[in-house]
Amino acid sequence: MKKIVAVVLCALASLAAMAQKVTVSGYISDAASGEMLISAGVISEDATSGRIITGAVSNNYGFYTLSLAKGRHTLVWSFLGYADRREELDLTRDTVINVRLEPSAQLQEAVVTARKEAGLNSTNTGALEVPQTVLESMPALFGEKDVLKSLQFLPGVQGGSTGSSGIYVRGGGPDENLILLDDIPLYGVNHMFGIFSVFTPEAVKKVTLFKGSFPARYGGRLSSVIDVRTNDGNMKEFHGLVSVGMLSDRVHLEGPIIKDKTAFSVSGRVLHSFLFTPVLRAFNVPANYYFYDLNGKITHKFSNEDRLIASVYHGRDRFLVRYDDGYGYDYDAEGHSINWQENYKGNDADVIRREKTNINMDWGNTVASLRWAHAFGSKLFANTTLAYNHYEMDVDLTYIDYMKDKEIENQEKMGVTYDSGINDIDFKVDFDYNPTPEHLIKFGAEYMHHDFRPQTATLSEKETTGKEVIIDTTMNMASGGKLIGHEATLYIEDDFVIGQRLSFNPGLHIGLFHTQGKTYASVQPRFSGRVDIGAGVSVKASYARMSQYVHLLASTDISLPTDLWVPITKDIKPETADQFSLGTYWDAGRGWEFSLEGYYKNMHNILEYKDGMSVLITSTGWESKVSMGQGRAYGMELFIQKKTGNTTGWLGYTLAKSERRFPDGSINRGEWFPFKYDRRHDVSLVVNHKFSDRIDVSGSWKFFTGGVTTLTTREFAVVDINDRQHTSDYVSSRGNYRLPPSHNLCLGINFHRQKRHGERVWNISVYNAYNHMNPDFVYKEGATEFEPGTYNVKREGIEVKKITVLPVLPSFSYTRKF
Repeated sequence: MKKIVAVVLCALASLAAMAQKVTVSGYISDAASGEMLISAGVISEDATSGRIITGAVSNNYGFYTLSLAKGRHTLVWSFLGYADRREELDLTRDTVINVRLEPSAQLQEAVVTARKEAGLNSTNTGALEVPQTVLESMPALFGEKDVLKSLQFLPGVQGGSTGSSGIYVRGGGPDENLILLDDIPLYGVNHMFGIFSVFTPEAVKKVTLFKGSFPARYGGRLSSVIDVRTNDGNMKEFHGLVSVGMLSDRVHLEGPIIKDKTAFSVSGRVLHSFLFTPVLRAFNVPANYYFYDLNGKITHKFSNEDRLIASVYHGRDRFLVRYDDGYGYDYDAEGHSINWQENYKGNDADVIRREKTNINMDWGNTVASLRWAHAFGSKLFANTTLAYNHYEMDVDLTYIDYMKDKEIENQEKMGVTYDSGINDIDFKVDFDYNPTPEHLIKFGAEYMHHDFRPQTATLSEKETTGKEVIIDTTMNMASGGKLIGHEATLYIEDDFVIGQRLSFNPGLHIGLFHTQGKTYASVQPRFSGRVDIGAGVSVKASYARMSQYVHLLASTDISLPTDLWVPITKDIKPETADQFSLGTYWDAGRGWEFSLEGYYKNMHNILEYKDGMSVLITSTGWESKVSMGQGRAYGMELFIQKKTGNTTGWLGYTLAKSERRFPDGSINRGEWFPFKYDRRHDVSLVVNHKFSDRIDVSGSWKFFTGGVTTLTTREFAVVDINDRQHTSDYVSSRGNYRLPPSHNLCLGINFHRQKRHGERVWNISVYNAYNHMNPDFVYKEGATEFEPGTYNVKREGIEVKKITVLPVLPSFSYTRKF
């Protein structure tokens, strides 16, 4: 009986305590533009000691909520790069306070809170925020700032070949990264065969990288989550930007449609080689390539509780070849050829021979979404999203061979079409719930309908003599068919604190994927914890299980449009990974942060091409070309960062190893071999310095040991059954050659000039400043050594030679802001 009374009394005491609580909520925005600020902090300070009592951060829509005891409080709102706002309040009931922070000329340290999802003081391991100010200050290749290239300088993240924007995280492949554009996954994220990413810099507001512990709301990839958020648009006044670089031109426009109610943001980028197509054709240059990106967003505020956001992204790459050549001549009375004309385009000559080749390659993404953000009172926030996602790649090749000789007229026409694509329809609901100051609960559900078309290829051939049709056939060379997938997700997580020292984030992600009559279920537990030891030192640990239902089949190390996105099937199981992380972290003050983190990751059912297989067009389906195996990756990452002041930057070092094994023996005889992106050491240094409001400089240096490739170790003669001799290559093992180390230095300087109607910025950058010839690709070549003064062979072997894609490259860009 006493125990029951004690429980009742405790419950009544809890209810009484809750009754004495009030909630402060609202939105935190930029005072100049009205742009919502993501992860801005709000804290309650003790009026006497200044000690932080509790705190919170704004979500992806700028909304915050903070529960406090009734009475007097000192509240402080802050965000990196903005001046703090401080208010003394006497709280007697739930209160809505919308806060506008003023931008600061100097990067100031934001108030630390325990609710941030990324960074030193978050509960998550391996989670980092990259604000737009950092992206703007990085040195540029061809005058182009790039989101994914900036991430390559973080520990645990590496790129592919030098200068590419490919991302490989903690021993994973390029398809193992969940890259989100305003919560919608992107499939094709590169332009120009991997040199640029699809993200227009002016459209990006913030980038968050998760590579250790993964919040439960994320799923579908094994190695990382890259969450890219775009600008909402200026609610106050019209602004714009025009930028001209060496390769591309950019424009950005934003402003109010209805002041303080509706805003738009539009960004565009294009490789200006498309303007030169007529010139190239005039000089008989047969090929041209260009890409473009378009971003658009409209944000409408119905009330303080309701906002509607419509956004769209459309980007394409186009590669065109127009080749038209031939000749013509006449016969004289004696049958001799006369009037010979090269590149003849007429129809009157006695003899005509013409060859035409047309190649059209077209690939890219289209993403559209509609979101409704609603605050149910002060403690519950909901975001409902409906999205459409389309990715496609089309190749159309036509070859015509026309010949006319007096009375004979013959034409051969061959055509090849090749295409693949994905259509997704996505519906999701996400909730943020703050029942008490100690708990932030996120939960939600998602359904995604996938329509995959892995590969379809046809060959057509038609031959005519005069008006008679000799051959007219169409053949289906490859067809992966249409694959339908139904993906459903449920998740819940709770980021909670216990006292002043402990914080935890347990979560559960449940995924279902149904295809070809078979359903795969995946239960993915997530956990991360943080212990504040004191003096700015903390320790974190995490565990995450991830599952992946789509894969990218690529036969080269560079991004090509013919790389295939394929789903799991009744025979191809989902990939899974279990990752453990442990680290120690030190906030040294004055903007200095230090961290040392280790990880171990086991992977299962990973896909790889069998020995001798690739993605070339054949009649064989892709499932027969791949094997399922296992992988493991482990390493340590050191990160030293200075975030505030006139001089900012970071130093990162990664020690890592990544391996693969396929027990069925179809690859490397079933033995462990190094993953092609396995690099033992990686060092990155980034420094930015602001001399004044008119001049700032930046520099980045990167060193990494070489990845691995597979090369022939010897050649031998083979005699077939017809007694014909030919040479065959012998490969000892997969990944048998490690490339030499690579390193490069990039420098940049910005000159700013403030005018009456806006700002002018001149950027000068130098990529690979000391012109190091990095081994981006290697190939083998036979080598023979002779005895001195004779032709007697002393030694025969194979010599490995390197190809450097990007030597020293200066670049210039001009930007006008208004």
